[in-house]
Amino acid sequence: MTTVFREPLTIDNALTFGCAALEITHADLTDADTSQTLTWSTLATGVLQSAVPARVIILGAHANVITAFAGGGNTAVVLKLGDAGNDDELIEDVDIMATGIKTRSGVYTLNTYEAAYAPIVTVTTTTGTCLGLTAGKVELFIHYVQIPSISVIPS
Repeated sequence: MTTVFREPLTIDNALTFGCAALEITHADLTDADTSQTLTWSTLATGVLQSAVPARVIILGAHANVITAFAGGGNTAVVLKLGDAGNDDELIEDVDIMATGIKTRSGVYTLNTYEAAYAPIVTVTTTTGTCLGLTAGKVELFIHYVQIPSISVIPS
């Protein structure tokens, strides 16, 4: 799994607009059952180890299925993106057996302040297992505005 952090854009030391990105492939799905939950922050590699920084307002999320997920006799594979409180609040059960952009479909109220957002990704199969998948690659994106502490804003 590769986590890529785009260079955030800071406006006048007051707001930082950013995008956390995560790539998941079929090789990352190792559970020999029909569902696997992945914690975004534990998958982070590279210089920055935090997928979504503290004190953010979530602006949106989307998935880009680069390679359709297939194999292991699976007839349906879906992905959810949310957090421990609601595992599909940003993206709800989108089909990842077909390529393309999958936009936000959950019940999350955009522009909600999050002191510490900890996203999780859940992949669910129907007639096979996660481990049985032999192909697939999806990129996930969470767009945010980071709100700094008032103490870091120059007067």
